[in-house]
Amino acid sequence: MPCPDCGSSDAVQAFINEDKALGLVWYTSFCFGKCWDNKGDPYGSKEPPKAHIKTEAEVREEVAVIKSCKLFDPKKPYRGIPAEYYKRWGCRLLYSEFDGKTPYAIGFPYSNYGKLVGWKARAFKLNAKGKKSFWGIGRTTDVDPFGLVRALHIGGDALYITEGEFDAIALDYCLSMVGNSRGYPVVSLTAGGGSIEKNFDHMKTRVRHRFKYIVLVLDDDDVGKKAENTAKELWPEVIVVSKPKGSKDANDAVKAGKAVEMGNLALNFKRE
Repeated sequence: MPCPDCGSSDAVQAFINEDKALGLVWYTSFCFGKCWDNKGDPYGSKEPPKAHIKTEAEVREEVAVIKSCKLFDPKKPYRGIPAEYYKRWGCRLLYSEFDGKTPYAIGFPYSNYGKLVGWKARAFKLNAKGKKSFWGIGRTTDVDPFGLVRALHIGGDALYITEGEFDAIALDYCLSMVGNSRGYPVVSLTAGGGSIEKNFDHMKTRVRHRFKYIVLVLDDDDVGKKAENTAKELWPEVIVVSKPKGSKDANDAVKAGKAVEMGNLALNFKRE
């Protein structure tokens, strides 16, 4: 929803909360735009929309449908990233539901404790307001950071964390260009910088003793900086990596032809 205070469009996210012991249900919201603040009940005295809680069978069916789609395999690099990397990460090509032929979106697989539970879809084109369009298929809330299963399988001494799915894949590409491994343990936060606390809490027991270093490669903007500060409060030993000059994030660096520089900055952080 748009924020009534800062004017950011599609910035306010609403949450439904439930206390089963007391039988209470209430709504809260948070502005992930310029405000970066709690907004209380977004509906007030208005009737909130009816929430449909998907059954496990519905979730499994949705996941299976997307899994049956072919791997995203563009003929040329997309957003500067070679096709092989999208295939390694298991991304799928989604077609328009109207004609079944027009490429419409890319699907990113999401897991929870190792089990595939959903997909986050991102349309190739911006919406009518000129904004990015995302939506979940299956289950995409309260799940593992994108790429965590892959990262745990690869292992190593450092786990890299980005803000978005494209940034995670781009950073893997950058690291592979300068390092001696075919793949690197990189994950993306599930819902941008504002989800870093929830993501840390969800994965900390599985990564704290698996990786010696937790390396942040977040966006070089206000949201990314606030996320870095939150991370340092939760996990003081985290390491922050800078981006090449003029690049906001890892994918920006790739698109600007600075993949090698980005890879060197991420791979050669100061190890103690």
